[in-house]
Amino acid sequence: MNHSLAGFVTSQLEFYLAPIARKLAQNVHLSALRDGFQLSMPFIFVGCMFVPIIFPPFSVPHSEFATWWAHIARALRPTLLPTYQLTLGVVGLIVAFGIATSLAKQYKLPERISGLTGCMAFLMLAGMADPTPQNIRYLGGAGIFTAIIASIYSVEVIRLFIKNKWYISMPEEVPLLTVQSFRLIAPIMIIMLTLSSFNLFLTRHFGLHFPQLIEEVFHPLLMASDTLTAVLISILICQLLWFVGIHGALVVTGIMNPFWMSNLLANQHAMEAGAVTLPHIYLPAFWDFFVLIGGVGSTLPLIYLAIKSRSIHLRSVGKVGLVPSIFNINEPILFGFPIIMNPIFMIPFVLVPMINATIAWYLTSAGILAKVVTMIPWSVPAPIGAAWASNGSFANAMMVVLAMVIAYFLYLPFFKAHEKILIAQQEERRGAFPRNLATHPSK
Repeated sequence: MNHSLAGFVTSQLEFYLAPIARKLAQNVHLSALRDGFQLSMPFIFVGCMFVPIIFPPFSVPHSEFATWWAHIARALRPTLLPTYQLTLGVVGLIVAFGIATSLAKQYKLPERISGLTGCMAFLMLAGMADPTPQNIRYLGGAGIFTAIIASIYSVEVIRLFIKNKWYISMPEEVPLLTVQSFRLIAPIMIIMLTLSSFNLFLTRHFGLHFPQLIEEVFHPLLMASDTLTAVLISILICQLLWFVGIHGALVVTGIMNPFWMSNLLANQHAMEAGAVTLPHIYLPAFWDFFVLIGGVGSTLPLIYLAIKSRSIHLRSVGKVGLVPSIFNINEPILFGFPIIMNPIFMIPFVLVPMINATIAWYLTSAGILAKVVTMIPWSVPAPIGAAWASNGSFANAMMVVLAMVIAYFLYLPFFKAHEKILIAQQEERRGAFPRNLATHPSK
């Protein structure tokens, strides 16, 4: 391996990508988006936990256990289905509140009232003033983009009014919540009136509500987000940013979450309708359990290599990183080996997840692997998470095992090169220690 070339590439990545990535990571709107989706996660997890019960992972029971499962599913469905529908069915509303609250906090505005204003703005923009069975679905994943735009718009209007002191002032003796409420009366009125007028304009000239217009405009982008090209580009960006010490997964997931959420809910609706083939492949569980096995870079096999290593340093890091890596947390490996800013590991760190994702993509397209139908915490061990997210697919769990084997053999020569350097340094220190004793004999 040409270390000078690798060092040059590393320095160029740090020089050109690091400033851009830092700006993205510090952007208040992207930060608010991340917070909004994180706020919705508990509700999504609760709704998704019932998927295997409500929708058993088989069409016709072929065993006594499967028959028992189907019987339990029929018995529990009336109780669990409302929870499933309402946690996932209003995720757009939850996201709107989370984004508005987070953005208001960063702007040092009243958080709770701003969050509620974001919710009201979303309901107005989504056409919920006159709801129909067709547009009720925009409260859920179909309205994610509307929620993002409405919540950001509402907080920016509030910020404009507060900044310019266009509000009703109250005496200092009045309770803080009352002061905040009166200050936001004017901006809330403007937000609701402008969105209502905008809705009226869209209805009269295009015959559409805003989320319907968004669907038409973003349809090509939504389709592009579920392609192998999108998978590989997002992995490449994530890995290169992480390699120079920037949390690339936050950047990528912040961009992809709106697409993932819409596509995941589309898969669930298709499954609920009894579709034979689900529409989407690239979803959060695909990213978490086929791409980030043991953490970013699919570094779980490095734990085994480290624990068996002749290098004291690598063995120590491997033991420390074992348990976190099982739960997809690999900062001990990234910073302990180190992998970050280490030219030796640059090639496998970037290529391993891309190769595994490509294999998983084609196997899923061929129907060998099951498509994702639920969202579960990314910290679930990868084989379990891959199977659980696809409604109990054993093939998906085996894909994780295959991916770990591939990662092992691709990392192995680079690990050996790194280990050789550390062992040489270790032996050099050992050789220096007796000389030090000879020079400074004990008294």
